[in-house]
Amino acid sequence: MKLLFLSNFYPPASRGGYEQWCGEVADGLRSRGHDVLVLTSTHGRASLPEPDPAWVRRELHLEMELASLRNAFQFFISRKRRERENLTILRRTVEQHKPNAILLWGMWNLPRSLPALAEELLPGRVACYIGDYWLTLPSQYENYWNAPARNPLTGLPKLFLRPFARRILAREPRPALQVEHALFPSAFMQTELQRKGVTPKHSKIIYGAIDTRPYLNLQRASLPETVSLLYVGRLTREKGVHTAIEGVGRLVRHYGVENVKLTIVGDGDADYVQVLRQFVARARLASFVDFLPVQPKEALPSLYAHSNILIFPSIWAEPFGRVIVEAMAAGVVVVGTAVGGAAEILQDGENALTFPPNDPEALSRQLKRLIDSPALCKQLAESARRTAAEKFDLRRMTEEIEEYLYSL
Repeated sequence: MKLLFLSNFYPPASRGGYEQWCGEVADGLRSRGHDVLVLTSTHGRASLPEPDPAWVRRELHLEMELASLRNAFQFFISRKRRERENLTILRRTVEQHKPNAILLWGMWNLPRSLPALAEELLPGRVACYIGDYWLTLPSQYENYWNAPARNPLTGLPKLFLRPFARRILAREPRPALQVEHALFPSAFMQTELQRKGVTPKHSKIIYGAIDTRPYLNLQRASLPETVSLLYVGRLTREKGVHTAIEGVGRLVRHYGVENVKLTIVGDGDADYVQVLRQFVARARLASFVDFLPVQPKEALPSLYAHSNILIFPSIWAEPFGRVIVEAMAAGVVVVGTAVGGAAEILQDGENALTFPPNDPEALSRQLKRLIDSPALCKQLAESARRTAAEKFDLRRMTEEIEEYLYSL
């Protein structure tokens, strides 16, 4: 097949697991003999470590630049021109590449007219892999003009221009999308989109996945007596990182477990990170908690190899749980919240232990339970590895997407 992937971000200039899937599935389909072309935004293009291959084109304009002071003026001066250029680029790409099907990936912060044009150009042959909520969200400019200014320097101009911008947006019709074919990484995500009014004509659950090979073949390190706990992910409140720290604090203070170390890996909201660090200092947990910046994908297997337990403390209902599967495949026991798509991965007492969101006491009890029972740890780790290999392997995900695109 000749396939066109359309995405807002693309590795290595990506922002999370959703875009990583896009790159991994594109690579997988190319390795299976398909002619894949990726059309994505210019985000991160200037800082790429090496040039892209010819089949990756970073040409599209995001609706709004990320954290740019120019966005307010860009709305009035160049917004419509940038949108027209996007449509021209997509039309030209389809004419030149002549794809058999288009696979829409993340469309957040791209104008909605772009996926609408894709549906117009290839009716019945456009599928969406829906791993976030972009279909239900307002445009970025609607969010921008409705939100208070974060910076005092931009506050006054934004306050003055807001009424004019809102009137312009109110007059503009929002392009309707057919969403004939939708693929979901979890049953939760399918149900949640339907609850929000997105009812595709045809849909299928194709579970998210990882390349399990670097993890299944991992040689576990000889761990010291210190129990090594790990958190990997964005540092934002809805991720519940504070629950992990509080749980470790209770483990130390209430259960007297002092041979424990929590390593927090990731970057995120600066204010929230400051709150976390201040809590660690006030609670005198500095010797039990370390912070590391976000790590490249290649470094993750080594992190898991040196860890006993992954804590997944998310509060919000995530579409999936990529780090859960990585840890499982690496033989790391997961203690997590069974919310959103994670509930379809974590089976309490079978391949993991679970606890309610925002409940550090319950987390500390589960951690103590594992520390006291090496046999339980071994049983859960072995079952988790089977779960990852049998249900959440990238080759399975790629094959199922391939079969669906053939059907179009």
